[in-house]
Amino acid sequence: LVGSPGTRRLERFDEQRLHDLQAIAREIHSLTVEQEEPPRLKRPLPPSLEELAGQARGERVTLKDPENGEAYRYRVTGESTFELCATFTSARESDASVFWNHPAGEHCYTIDVLDPPPLR
Repeated sequence: LVGSPGTRRLERFDEQRLHDLQAIAREIHSLTVEQEEPPRLKRPLPPSLEELAGQARGERVTLKDPENGEAYRYRVTGESTFELCATFTSARESDASVFWNHPAGEHCYTIDVLDPPPLR
């Protein structure tokens, strides 16, 4: 069973949130990491998502929640690490891309651009 239209709508919002966070992570990686072995930083992490959007070269990044319009939360935590947070309606428990699983409610992903999770 697929569920009610309302439930499916909430699931689509969660899917969009996850897609947005993955796109943000891909763009940060693209802007900051030299593609060589071993990978190294070519520039510092952006201090804010707004600055990231101004520097973006790849896909268009969405910085706000599709349901309520609130900004996703981003915080640099180290030279190559950052947190990216969103509030999800329901939990995701997938055997594929386990890194991107999340509980219902607010969840933060800690990402190291030099050792990124699968970004698709």
